[in-house]
Amino acid sequence: MARNDFGAGVADFVVRPADGLWTVAPNTAVTFWSAREGGSQYTDLLDASATPITEVTTDSTGSIPPFSGPDSVTGMWADAGGEKRAWIEARGAVSGGGGGGGGYTSISRIVASATAPADVRAAAAYVCDGIADQEEIQAALDDARDNGGGEIQLTVGDYNLTAPLSVEGTDDVDVEIGIIVRGQGARITRLVAGAGITAAIHLTKVVRVMFDSFGITVDGATDGITSATTNGPSSGHRSFWNSSFKNLQVEGPWDGGHTGWAINMGSPFRSVFENLEIGGVGNGVRMYSEHADFNPGDLTFERCFVELVGNGGVAYKVESTTADGVMNQMEFEMVEAIANGTGCTGIEIGGGVGPVHHTHWRGVNLEQFDKLINVVRGGGNTFRCNYVELRAGVTGLTAFTFGANTYNNAILSCGLFFASASAVLYADGNTSLPSQPNSIERTRIYTDGTAAVTGTANPSGTTVRKGIVGSGTGTISVLHTPGITAPSQVITLTDAATIATDASRGSHFKVTMAGNRTLGVPTNPTDGQRVVWEVVASGGARTLALAAGAGGFVFGSDITALTATVSGKTDFIGAVYSATANAWRVVAYAKGY
Repeated sequence: MARNDFGAGVADFVVRPADGLWTVAPNTAVTFWSAREGGSQYTDLLDASATPITEVTTDSTGSIPPFSGPDSVTGMWADAGGEKRAWIEARGAVSGGGGGGGGYTSISRIVASATAPADVRAAAAYVCDGIADQEEIQAALDDARDNGGGEIQLTVGDYNLTAPLSVEGTDDVDVEIGIIVRGQGARITRLVAGAGITAAIHLTKVVRVMFDSFGITVDGATDGITSATTNGPSSGHRSFWNSSFKNLQVEGPWDGGHTGWAINMGSPFRSVFENLEIGGVGNGVRMYSEHADFNPGDLTFERCFVELVGNGGVAYKVESTTADGVMNQMEFEMVEAIANGTGCTGIEIGGGVGPVHHTHWRGVNLEQFDKLINVVRGGGNTFRCNYVELRAGVTGLTAFTFGANTYNNAILSCGLFFASASAVLYADGNTSLPSQPNSIERTRIYTDGTAAVTGTANPSGTTVRKGIVGSGTGTISVLHTPGITAPSQVITLTDAATIATDASRGSHFKVTMAGNRTLGVPTNPTDGQRVVWEVVASGGARTLALAAGAGGFVFGSDITALTATVSGKTDFIGAVYSATANAWRVVAYAKGY
């Protein structure tokens, strides 16, 4: 063990108020203690000549002269007889260096847990007892705020919270208050939110924060981290900005009992979220706007994982709670999620009152959700998926959904959509701006067993579908291999007793008939769509009947029937689809080519 040197630093002065000002306090006795209030007095001190002393007297300028503290003590509370004690650090020392605490720097406000090592607790400015530990942490947060910002270090151990921690700025966007809260690791420094509290941590008043290396546990309806703007006139309607959240973990009870959010932040702006691990919760990450005069966003998320436990949850949600002042411009990189329940959604965009624009997602993995990506309102959102899968064994689920008020959103790529049961790849309800269509591109499908994968274009038929390929033992009716949808391409149909046509694939279809056939009711038509069928007779004259009934073919007064196609010849049949009549009207018939 060794003594550390104190005093004679640029900040080691005793001052007192005088006539409304602060002046130095010369020739003042200073004692040293183990705690801010109460505690034990340190009396094993040495002056500069190594003479034992129990207190130190300031010189004529109010400066604390150099002296040595007790063995291994790196910080003490100094008491000069005023209203409060002040913390004094050893020169060049690292607090906690002698007893395994590790990593606690002398410039920090150290908050020790009830189970922290003894030497760390002795050096800490704030010491918790395991009951209502938010009181000590809040005191450190408030002290940092009141002094223009600073760092709070949390030691190893659990901190039991019976009320939320409030991290505040000044409600003035031009006054920077930066608060750093740093733990020792997401699994060894944990904030344990008690029953019934709204959140473990709440941010407000346009604060700037850096959160790093700690965990949060939640249950019931409690959120992990929340934020909200106070709508102050100088705050720019932001809750926080220029902030970072790194190496954090939020964990629920893993029994379906949690119904809140791991992260639920209103009015966020220009901040970074990185290495987030969320599990056992009802809902994952939510970012939302709050005020009509401000568009929050400009956020980046990198390497985030969410595992939901329970029913009806959402892993990632971005929404606008006002029609104006909407969420926009967010980047998500390597985000993953898995659901353990029914009715869950992987990514939901624009589910609030207003739209969400220009969020971009790359490296997405989503598994076991009832909806993978649901864009309710907004435009310009893009998604690049690695592997996605709906809830196993459940038929009729939809992977990618676009609402009526969506446009120019795109599934730009999907490395693999695995269909274990019959599913809908896309359902596009865009009626607001069909001239700016949503698109599904470069998607690979694998169907297992007898699964069938279908899709529904928007009512105007403008949904862009290209580069959709597939394999497996099931049926895929939404394939669009590269180039096949070009208007100049002839799409070859499969000869069968009833010939099937997917009208969404193009406008010119060809079939070679080896027998008498029926042209079945075409699927996925759009109002006003014009299609030509090129019919070739092989091995003899062949007759082709046109399916009637709902969605089938009808003749007018000029063309009333078809005749047999001569062997080796080609006939052409033209029809226009009427959504009102729900029928294909035969408008052209040419024979004998």
